[in-house]
Amino acid sequence: MEEKLFNYYLELKGPEAGEWNSSPDNLYAECMTRVYVRKEFAVIDGMRVCNVGIGTGDWDDYLGYWLKGKGRLTSIDIDSGICELFAYRQKREGHPNPSEVMNRSIFDPELPQGAFDLVTLIGSAIQEAGQFEQCLDACLGLLKPGGSLMFMANQKQSPVSRLEHYVEDRSAIMEQLERHEMFVRYPFHISTIRRGSKKQ
Repeated sequence: MEEKLFNYYLELKGPEAGEWNSSPDNLYAECMTRVYVRKEFAVIDGMRVCNVGIGTGDWDDYLGYWLKGKGRLTSIDIDSGICELFAYRQKREGHPNPSEVMNRSIFDPELPQGAFDLVTLIGSAIQEAGQFEQCLDACLGLLKPGGSLMFMANQKQSPVSRLEHYVEDRSAIMEQLERHEMFVRYPFHISTIRRGSKKQ
């Protein structure tokens, strides 16, 4: 596992991912996403948050720090290798509020329904999951009554118009929508969605 962790660090700066990871486009998207969660959601005692799609785990790391002392994070990913490495890395680095990692599909019926105050779905996670509407349905199903879904995605791959149609079709409530178009290569949107009166 140490070798896998070492290779993980190398790949972050390697020729395939390093240029993008160091780019203003990516750093801006990461910054604005972190600003959004701090601005739109208050951390409360006993808060339960779920992130769908771990990726590099940077977002999950941040959420754990944000919740430290008050709330707990659950991180879900279908890739067993990503789950194993992420859990090991957090332990090895001594993260003060490590995530509970679940190696599951977002479509797994055994996921805890109605359990979370906040669910986050960030970046390419919705493309990787496939089935845009069904993925959002599954995320909303994880929420407690009154809970919120924070959704961030590339506008080119997940247009705002598609999200607006989804919200209207489900009688969901879009409480907030921000468009970020500073960088042509990566225009993105961030929104807050709550379940409506219709059954999801």
